[in-house]
Amino acid sequence: MAYEFILLPIYPARELPIAGVSSEMILDKMKNRNKRVLYKEELKNWIRKDFKKQGNVLVTAGAGDIDLLVEPIKEILK
Repeated sequence: MAYEFILLPIYPARELPIAGVSSEMILDKMKNRNKRVLYKEELKNWIRKDFKKQGNVLVTAGAGDIDLLVEPIKEILK
């Protein structure tokens, strides 16, 4: 089974940004070939088009306003 990892852009919430720390930096350290960075709207489009075809498991984790994606994702997956 091939896993696909999608990261959203990293941004500081209550702290100052850390120079050089980005989603791309994390992506570069991952060994899986199926990986990319998407913005929120791109993620929702990916779920509509690609994820629903695969029908596997979707895990979301994060801080900041990631919780704002819960309802839109639930609606897409209905």
